[in-house]
Amino acid sequence: MRFERIVSDGIAHHSYFIADGGEAIVIDPRRDVDVYLELARQQGARIRFVCETHRNEDYAIGSTALKALAGAEILHSGAIDFEYGTAVREGDAVKVGSTRLGVLETPGHTDESLSFTLADTSETDDPFAVFTGDALFVGDTGRTDLYGEDEKERLARDLHQSLFEKLLPLGDGVLLFPAHGSGSVCGGDISDRDMSSLGFERLHNAKLEAELDAFVKMKTQEPHLVPPYFRRMEEWNQKGNAPIHARVPVPPPLSPGEVAERVEGGALVIDARLPQAYAGGHIPGSLNIWQGGLSAYLGWMVEHGTPIVLVLPEHASVEAVTRILMRIGYDEVVGYLRGGFESWQNDGRLVGRIGTLDTRALRAKMRAKEVTVLDVRKPSEWEDEAVEGALRIFVGDLPKRLDEVPKDRPVVSMCAVGHRGGIGASVLARHGFEAVYNYLGGAKAWKQEQ
Repeated sequence: MRFERIVSDGIAHHSYFIADGGEAIVIDPRRDVDVYLELARQQGARIRFVCETHRNEDYAIGSTALKALAGAEILHSGAIDFEYGTAVREGDAVKVGSTRLGVLETPGHTDESLSFTLADTSETDDPFAVFTGDALFVGDTGRTDLYGEDEKERLARDLHQSLFEKLLPLGDGVLLFPAHGSGSVCGGDISDRDMSSLGFERLHNAKLEAELDAFVKMKTQEPHLVPPYFRRMEEWNQKGNAPIHARVPVPPPLSPGEVAERVEGGALVIDARLPQAYAGGHIPGSLNIWQGGLSAYLGWMVEHGTPIVLVLPEHASVEAVTRILMRIGYDEVVGYLRGGFESWQNDGRLVGRIGTLDTRALRAKMRAKEVTVLDVRKPSEWEDEAVEGALRIFVGDLPKRLDEVPKDRPVVSMCAVGHRGGIGASVLARHGFEAVYNYLGGAKAWKQEQ
């Protein structure tokens, strides 16, 4: 048996490839499926099955691409109406070689959530691993809020039953392989440790210590956010109609003049450099989302279908960034600035700038009552008040709430360390706020100066 975990940068997504006897299974594939095709080629295996643990909300799944490119059969739950593939139920199983994948229905994160047990039947029919999708993570359990407030309690009760009556009884020695790792928006406190077992989680996962009523109360009070792009991903993944690319489309390089033409035609410039670089000089009207934050925050800021031009950090891979955007449904990257921002400034073009402040400078301006401090952190972070009296608007909501930000004085955007503060400052600058600062160091630096 050949077993591979594929970790997808940007979305903290884990998919899995299993090959045995000249055939292969892929579990929860990402949209850019070339990695699975290459693994199959290396193994001399045909991808026979694609198994989906659930519809998925946070990325576009690659199941239909693997069916089109490799002839794989897609298996998923019958609890909702998928417009493609084959529905499976609890007790069903598929085999490649001596490897057997068994189906468990484990609702709670969503109604159609499945888990798949993995056994090597050349030794025993007992499973040695389980793929839990978004039901159980390392150190956490799946969120139960995606159907809205009225359904939280029902889903939490379903999830508790799935955990304690379906998954944990598989045995302490069974290895745990979830669909996400640390940093995913599908959990609140996923460990940065990728490896675990059901026994370890039973003993050390705090979410599994609660009895039913306490578990339900805990899950219904979790402070999750639902990015707008989730709805697009749900539709694509239920209909199976995400556009298929046999290879990752790499956008063309553009001269400064060509970038200006694209912008005049309606394209949006996404500047993926760090906020310090953006503050020093940027294309006027561009939006600053640092490269590591694209998957988490682009979906809050930019509607699908918007033409995008990229300004990238030095030595960044255009293909790597394009992959990240593809995974959350942004296919409309029309090009990138050739030579980076330096080529723009060297072409003599207008340069936008925003200010930056350190803690001492911010304190001085606050004593003089010269600025409005805008805290753009997540609501769950506001319990730590950080800068007293700050206006609180989560950065993802800022484009819709700009009328709440005073224009009679400069505005200082702040987050935990400065990255999201850079997003907030760029949103303000893009929408005509003339005196804008990013507080570098953010809440973390503020505490150090207490």
